[in-house]
Amino acid sequence: MDATKKGQGEQGCLPLTSRLILYGLCGFFAEVMFTATWYFIDSAKYRHGWKLHGCTSVWSFPIYAVSSYVVERMYLSLKDRTNMVVRGVIYVIWTYAWEFSTGLILRQFNACPWDYTEYTRFHIMGLITFDYAPLWYFGSLLLETVIVQSALQLQYRTKSNREKLN
Repeated sequence: MDATKKGQGEQGCLPLTSRLILYGLCGFFAEVMFTATWYFIDSAKYRHGWKLHGCTSVWSFPIYAVSSYVVERMYLSLKDRTNMVVRGVIYVIWTYAWEFSTGLILRQFNACPWDYTEYTRFHIMGLITFDYAPLWYFGSLLLETVIVQSALQLQYRTKSNREKLN
């Protein structure tokens, strides 16, 4: 059941800090799983083979946390006005804008952990690659339907709250 239909959109769900931690951990995990899969598929180049070596940067935690929170807000704003296909396109546009801007900021400190210049011709300043558009599209819809909708239903319950419900 959709948490917002029960009146829990903002009230009754996990606090913002807890949702940001959840979103950051999910993004961090997804990035490690993606790189492990990518290195396995292209093991001739990366030579990781069956190790399923996945990696990411600590920067990905806050990047994914904030980005997922923005997707949450967009979902709550758009779910009754647009269909899932259109929301997916909007999420991809947001993802590219966020990836470009965070990468540009991190690059000023020589801290940007990604650079697509050697990966493909279809990039902008090495900060975003259009090759990933289908992955971002389906990943953002997975984020909406699994992570965000679940996070909006989760809540902390104290012993006194549990006793009131029984």
